[in-house]
Amino acid sequence: MTKPSLDFEMVTETGERGWICSWYKHIDDYSMVPLDQPFEQRLIDETRIFISTSTPKDITRRWTMKLNGQLKPKPYDREFEFGMAVAGRAKVR
Repeated sequence: MTKPSLDFEMVTETGERGWICSWYKHIDDYSMVPLDQPFEQRLIDETRIFISTSTPKDITRRWTMKLNGQLKPKPYDREFEFGMAVAGRAKVR
C-alpha cells in the first residue's frame, strides 16, 4: 500500500501550500558555522526534493539549509511517518 504524501498537508506561516527553504552561507568554505542571516529563501511546494541540484549559485562550499512549515490541522487523529535521507549531517525537530 502506498503511503500518502504530505505535499498537500504542509503550509507556511502565511498559509501557502509548502514550506520555506532557507539557505545559509558559512563563515568560509571550511567552517561548520553558518551566518545568522539567510543567503536565499524559496517556497518549496513538495516534500521530496533533490537538494544538491537546488542549491543557490555562489553559496559557500559548506552551507546550512532549514525547512520550515506546518502540518494542516485535522479534525481527527491520524498517524504520520517521517523520514529523511541525507549525505552529511541532518536533524529533524
